Amino acid sequence: MTNSDRIRILIVENEGLVGCDMATTLGKLGYVVVAICASGEEALERHEEFRPDLVLMDVHLAGQLDGIETARELQRRSPVAIVYVTACADLDTVARARQTHPHGYLLKPFNHDELRLAVEVAAQRHFEETERQRREHSYFEAFQSLADGVIAADLSGGVVFMNPSAARATGWNAQEAVGRSLNEVFRIYQSTGEPAEILSAENATQAERTVYLTTLAGERVPIQDRTAPLRDGQGHLTGLIILFRAAAVPAPLETASIPNRSTAPLVDVVESISDPLFALDARWRVTYANASALRLFDRNLQNMLGLSLWDIMPSATRELHHEAFAHAMLHRETVNRELYLDEKQLWLELRGYPFAEGLLLLVQDVTARREEAERRNRIDRLESLGLLARGFAHDFNNLLTVLLGNISLAEMRLRNAITLPELHTAKQATLQAQNLVQQLLTFARGGAPIKTQLRLGDLIETFFTHHSRANRVEYRIEVQPGLPQIAIDGAQVRRLLSNLIRNAEQAQPDGGEITVRCFAPDHAEMFPGEMVTDTNFQPSGLAIEVADAGEGIQTEHLSHIFEPYFSTRKADNATGLGLTVCESIAKAHGGSLTVSSEQGKGTTVRFYLPLDSDGEDADAFGLSKVFDAPPELNAVNPRILVLEDDPLVRSLIVRNLTGNGFDVVESSEGSETVRMYQESVTQGRAFDLVILDLSIPNGMGGVRAMEKLRAIDPDVFAIVSSGYSDDPVMANPGAYGFAAVLPKPYEPADMLRLVRNILATRGIRRES
Repeated sequence: MTNSDRIRILIVENEGLVGCDMATTLGKLGYVVVAICASGEEALERHEEFRPDLVLMDVHLAGQLDGIETARELQRRSPVAIVYVTACADLDTVARARQTHPHGYLLKPFNHDELRLAVEVAAQRHFEETERQRREHSYFEAFQSLADGVIAADLSGGVVFMNPSAARATGWNAQEAVGRSLNEVFRIYQSTGEPAEILSAENATQAERTVYLTTLAGERVPIQDRTAPLRDGQGHLTGLIILFRAAAVPAPLETASIPNRSTAPLVDVVESISDPLFALDARWRVTYANASALRLFDRNLQNMLGLSLWDIMPSATRELHHEAFAHAMLHRETVNRELYLDEKQLWLELRGYPFAEGLLLLVQDVTARREEAERRNRIDRLESLGLLARGFAHDFNNLLTVLLGNISLAEMRLRNAITLPELHTAKQATLQAQNLVQQLLTFARGGAPIKTQLRLGDLIETFFTHHSRANRVEYRIEVQPGLPQIAIDGAQVRRLLSNLIRNAEQAQPDGGEITVRCFAPDHAEMFPGEMVTDTNFQPSGLAIEVADAGEGIQTEHLSHIFEPYFSTRKADNATGLGLTVCESIAKAHGGSLTVSSEQGKGTTVRFYLPLDSDGEDADAFGLSKVFDAPPELNAVNPRILVLEDDPLVRSLIVRNLTGNGFDVVESSEGSETVRMYQESVTQGRAFDLVILDLSIPNGMGGVRAMEKLRAIDPDVFAIVSSGYSDDPVMANPGAYGFAAVLPKPYEPADMLRLVRNILATRGIRRES
């Protein structure tokens, strides 16, 4: 008998011709030879790739490891059968090899029949051991999953197994308990205080009873226990098994036996477990159901027995899971499946174990675990999207900076001569491309909003000034007067508002009404139905609310609306990222996003923003604080040092600044920038301002360069600029010594205003 259709063989042989000859012979016999390795190091390094069932191992190998050492390490990593194929027959080598428990020892030289026989015997033995271990694992796995305590002992009374529930109940560590006397681990007493008898294996058929268990810590707890015999495949007695659980109320000893159990000895063991449990025959009919199973399906025992499993489960269950359960029943294998019980709104895990001619099904509520897994999966998807965005955003933003900058410079040069609508259109398209990149960068990790002090009412009114309104949709804007300024990232909040308005418009394809409110919510609105100790309490924050009168969101979809890529409008080429972006923006601002919806009556989305206690420091030298008119200047042109690795962006910066009268020196790597600044200080002509790119591939970037510049000149003034607008440095430049921040892409006019602002704060003046 061979297992050539299943077994994977790895040959570890330093003689290439011998290895190739064995591979050819085994291939003709139908075996799969996954590889030939000349050294033990190679076999170990590629073990996960090969995943062999059987290894034909020479003792003398190329490399530092010999075959016996290699075999020992392979067996440590996974169950694998070893057959030594070697010319070594000395007693020392054989003794060392025996310690690895090989499945064969074939001496060279050998013929093809000897090789075939050695491989067949080893393969048969390997699969028999694997099958035995699988059966044992399935049996013990079933008991490991039970909420009730299970202890197994051999005929001598020594503990051989204890499940986690039993370990918790007795106070014993499961590993420490194995090998100890059962009477030491499972100490039970009658209600009178007299020791209770643990029945011997020959008489272990008692009904459930109530006794008192003394834990390792000395505490006595009432339990209900049951004992049953353990027998091997030939029916020989091998030990006993005890199943117990905490008794809700101490009760007198029960002596009544349970009828009709002689044909199902396993039922005696699991009769009283707290998890739902079924026994099925070969035709899927329920032959047993415990009390928990009856409660789960709201049935009594008479109505449950004889029903098909597929009749009591949801209608979609058969289509989804029948094949897996049928395969397990046919091949006598364990099976593990999860299904959703719609009427109870529960996720259930069904573990099936071979039992008689059918299956024993253990049911567990895994709703909490499933929800946590979905939450983690959602976080992983967001992180993956963030990594994807960060992968190309820097270079893409550099290109957008070049496009936007050159278009803006062309507009300025032609402004007095001619107006070209094509330039204006190209500029608008570039700004839209910038917005798409920022949508993705919202997910990137490690960053925070670049905040400035703004009024939400002004932001909303400006947004609708440029927003293309949908046909047959009426827009109502309600801004509460007197709202304070708030520290926010204006670009991100405009993006959030744009996504919410777009969703509201798409929810009303035939026209309707959209209401946008901006207000300071009171406590009754923020905390409905809750009592507060201070009746004058007001939430320290503002809210933007977008409400539509559209079709609403179906109840089953509400829990998924923030998931990336989830959309019910696939036909409209929707990305499913809109609300995910909004949620990320809300969280990045320390706020929240809430959605309420009713089918046929519309949807309301509220973005709550807390007032930032550090908001006064936001944008201390940023773009929002610029001079409307240039101040008085002296005749000296300020000197500016630029660090930028992208030649196109660097050329744009130099042309923009030199064209406006600045003395500009350029560099492409941070160490070069530091050297130039050091030379300028030594010569007594220190630079007035430094513009540093944050990220320099294969070189010193802006942060490290700034550290060295501050060591040279503690009063250095610098602007940090980057296409990674989500980087922490961009959100908090002052913490890294920078005076201002300039996210890419930007227009040349933005850079000029910021440079003038920074120079003005340093007391440098120049003519316009």
